[in-house]
Amino acid sequence: MSVLIDFNRGLHVEGKSERAAAVPAKPANEGHGDVRKKIVPVIKPPAGPSATHWEGGAYLSLAQWLESPEDGAAILLQPADDTFALAERLDGVALIAVDFPRIGDGRGYSHAVLLRERLGYAGPLRAVGAVTADQVYALTRVGFTSFGLRADQDAETALAAVNTFAVPYQGTPQRAGAILDRDAANFNALVRLLERQLTEIAAAHERPALASSLSAEDMVITDVIARLKLPIDVFTLNTGRLHQETVELIEQTRAHYGIALEVFEPNAADVAAYTRARGADAFYESVALRKQCCAIRKVEPLARALVGRDAWISGQRREQGVTRAALSETEHDAERGMEKYNPLAVWRWDDVRAYAERFDIPMSQLYARGYVSIGCEPCTKAIRPGEDPRAGRWWWENQESRECGLHTNSTTR
Repeated sequence: MSVLIDFNRGLHVEGKSERAAAVPAKPANEGHGDVRKKIVPVIKPPAGPSATHWEGGAYLSLAQWLESPEDGAAILLQPADDTFALAERLDGVALIAVDFPRIGDGRGYSHAVLLRERLGYAGPLRAVGAVTADQVYALTRVGFTSFGLRADQDAETALAAVNTFAVPYQGTPQRAGAILDRDAANFNALVRLLERQLTEIAAAHERPALASSLSAEDMVITDVIARLKLPIDVFTLNTGRLHQETVELIEQTRAHYGIALEVFEPNAADVAAYTRARGADAFYESVALRKQCCAIRKVEPLARALVGRDAWISGQRREQGVTRAALSETEHDAERGMEKYNPLAVWRWDDVRAYAERFDIPMSQLYARGYVSIGCEPCTKAIRPGEDPRAGRWWWENQESRECGLHTNSTTR
């Protein structure tokens, strides 16, 4: 063992990895094709323990410890050892190491579970031998606190494996953090993955921003940005035709999160020209006039808001309608020349509501009155239970046309 990862000492790494040259694989039965030997290979037993010493001296075998325990010594358990032999015999042990002589021998996991859950061992527990990087996460779940790696193994890969999974999806009532409710586990995974996605977006870009409509979805993303203190700006578009409840939510959001929520408004001259030529509510007359109004009140202000940005984030979800059914989590905004992210693409409306309840986020009062997809006041209405979420948006149009132009210029990565 030349590399030691010890989680009790803040991911402490001792030694140095020395990556050996790859050894070409040897064909089974020297390539002669004996099927029996390919299916049931002959495995030679290890010549001896995988390790003989630890940083405090020589390991004691289970038999040596039982015969003559030494205060401050370390025990090295082999797969066939009887863990229960250590019952009432753990006083004075400084470390227990478990030998994994070969990949695929899972008896070391049983040792760990029995030591922790049946015998109440709370001291350092180390895995040595044929420990691979992708085992580290599972090993930590059963109680291992340190890992002895070979010289040709990469410590960074092993450390990264600890964060491979969003949540511990397996567990027992005795193990802290066990999640027995599958729905709860799935929801926790969604939250952790969202946190990870936004953290990665913040790290990958210099000036990313969330384009918030102050919808429940955008409030979820805002909450994560604020909770994790991520360097992602948040802005919104005040079209001049928003519900009063939406306008009031701007100040509520600023006060609740202490963030500088920037507001962009449409060009007053363009709004006046449209109104003089067609009337304030001309959008009811045709899809073309409605989209022209959206272009003035939403698309043009968004373009100004994104000047100097290298990425933007939206709260779109696939469940919101047929026009978003194939929504990707990562897109390229070709027109604006930047990346675009939809981190809630796979979320359901129930997931959004569950997040809002758990984290007590500010939300529009309109949701309590049957609104689900909220836009400008004259273009939005409440829907009946069971209706499509976008049924309340531009309800006088065909379902396929119900987009404002903010999200039509992206291509999937």
